[in-house]
Amino acid sequence: MPRRTVVVDQGFGRRLKELREQSGMSLRRLGQKIHCSHGYLWDLESGTKRPSVSVAALLDAALGAGGQLSALVYAVSADSQERPVRVERGAHAAPAGLEFAPDWRHGIDVAAELWRGDMQRRDVLRTAGFSAAAFLPPAMRWLISPLDERPAGHGEKLIGSPDVETVRRITATYRTLDNQFGGGHIRESVVRFLHGDVAELARGRFDPVTGRALFSAVAEATQLAAWASYDSGLHGLAQRYMVQALRFAASAGDRALGAEILAAMSHQAAYMRASGEAVDLARAAGRAATEAGVAAIQAEAAVLEAQGHAAGADEAACASALDRAERIFDTADRASDPQWIGYFDEAYLAAKFGHCFTALGRGDVAQRFAKRSLDMDGRQYARGRQFNLALLAVAHAQTGDVEEAAHVGTQAVEAAEGLDSSRARDYLIDLASRLGKHAGLPAVRDFAERARPVLRTV
Repeated sequence: MPRRTVVVDQGFGRRLKELREQSGMSLRRLGQKIHCSHGYLWDLESGTKRPSVSVAALLDAALGAGGQLSALVYAVSADSQERPVRVERGAHAAPAGLEFAPDWRHGIDVAAELWRGDMQRRDVLRTAGFSAAAFLPPAMRWLISPLDERPAGHGEKLIGSPDVETVRRITATYRTLDNQFGGGHIRESVVRFLHGDVAELARGRFDPVTGRALFSAVAEATQLAAWASYDSGLHGLAQRYMVQALRFAASAGDRALGAEILAAMSHQAAYMRASGEAVDLARAAGRAATEAGVAAIQAEAAVLEAQGHAAGADEAACASALDRAERIFDTADRASDPQWIGYFDEAYLAAKFGHCFTALGRGDVAQRFAKRSLDMDGRQYARGRQFNLALLAVAHAQTGDVEEAAHVGTQAVEAAEGLDSSRARDYLIDLASRLGKHAGLPAVRDFAERARPVLRTV
């Protein structure tokens, strides 16, 4: 059967903007309706990204467009010179990667197909839709799995501890670069590493002890690919990497890493405004972290649960979860934490508190936490510092301190100039939208002028 790719009429973005404005709907509100970021919608309207057939159908439904947008999205055979043909709604098959495989051998095949597909059929995967509900079956499988697999490979290449350590060190190097420069800088390199070196190791010869260590390292690398995809605005693709990372953690019997991946799923769900799923996934992460005995991940799960409640405007439930997160964090013994959770410190926790309060419209409270979040290593975590500056600017905007919001926002723009991060741009778009009604103020004009080139390139 010939492979098909998506072709989008050049007028799609213009028509989407016309329909949205006719409906009186903001980018943020439309994004909430179809569970995607307003930054992604900004890209669709500007023509820098292409929608999938399913996204076009969702937009038609949200805007009451009667199929106008779907009519501008086609599929064409990549192996022929035929003219594009309309794809009927529902005919576009979802890319592979959402399956939580029944055993570790099958898990390698599913993940390897995802890696190969990402390398060879990027357009298809990059337009994959995101559904927070698709996280729940893998999360359930994790919670009920015995995690007692003994993976023993019988391939040609003998795999040992040095190979496992190589995967861990390369992943750690890419993680450092991700934190400093954004997911867009490392994503393709990480995927190439998975598709090439890691796939070969996973199909090698190893005993169960080495197999578990190997799959734990592979889970870390796959989770990093998920974060980089998420940070690049490729939410459907990121979701698939997260599911496969969770499967590798199950193959390794690595309960702590599994809890961390469930927390990452909650993080993405909250970002996509899927409140209920974000709360459920955070609770699953908390349960897994308790079983693993890692208090830091328990605290992280609690604050992510709070963020899910905040996305759903449940202030009482949010406050309760924040209180629990703070109590767990204050009593946590960090000496034996896995090295990959080193980022979770007082500044990170303060930032999450700040995000919760801005989501609830409480900029007055959020300011205190946003300021505290800037007490961090801004060089090692340059992207996080940009996020926190944008958070502080939004908190100021919510309290009506527009000039200070614009001043801090300009600092956030400067911090974004070296990043390749869709999330960094999303935060600036949100801030620009909030300040837009005050365009007459000199500080706001300065911010808008400084932000304009960054919003085109971040």
